[in-house]
Amino acid sequence: MPIALTHGLRIAAAAALLATLGCGAGGQANGPDAETVALAEQLGMTPEELQAKKAMLVYGGLTAEEVNKTLMMGGDPASLFKDDAPANRPAPTSIDQLTFASGDGETEVKLAGLLGKRNVVLVFTRGYYNGSICPFCTTQTAQLAANKEAFEERDAEVLVVFPGSGDQLPTFVDAVNSYLETEGELAWPVLLDKDLSAVELLDIAADLAVPSTFIINKEGEVVYSYVGASRTDRPSAAAILAQLDALRS
Repeated sequence: MPIALTHGLRIAAAAALLATLGCGAGGQANGPDAETVALAEQLGMTPEELQAKKAMLVYGGLTAEEVNKTLMMGGDPASLFKDDAPANRPAPTSIDQLTFASGDGETEVKLAGLLGKRNVVLVFTRGYYNGSICPFCTTQTAQLAANKEAFEERDAEVLVVFPGSGDQLPTFVDAVNSYLETEGELAWPVLLDKDLSAVELLDIAADLAVPSTFIINKEGEVVYSYVGASRTDRPSAAAILAQLDALRS
């Protein structure tokens, strides 16, 4: 299910960014150049639509390389996630010992208490680091939320982990909602790993954390482990659903 990137606030921000860059409606002060026109035609966009899309992606925190890759894949950052993403890490031991805090930081949440009832998809984001929230973490969370019914059909619960302090969690939630064009709480609970103890136990530390996905079956066994090599290296929602389908076969 595609994630909408055309939220009104993001369009307004894109227009503001273009203005800051001294660009007119065509995205450049003197109108689009031949390269822009050719790429827009290749992607089935007008040059103006292409420039607006690029501005929105830049506003979302993507690097120039990530913007170019995203545009070549159709313009949705989720298109950089992998539909074919076999496990790339041995199953961690003692995952049932992980303890988190609720999103408000007030309640202790022991993973052991959530296992043995449903399949659990445990997704670690990169958290808030170096003054920003990873745009691919918000995109991934939005993609998972957009497929909530599909996960429920497979008797799976998704748990999203935000490592570090929860001070910036509202910013993260707002960013996810902007992709989904919704408001309020997210479809899945967001847990805090405030002291990074879970990150350390799973050996996924980097800045705060490497984007990682684990699937735990109803018997409490880790049946899928994927640790990203970069901030775009993640299994797509479709890839995770395929792993859950394999549990039913």
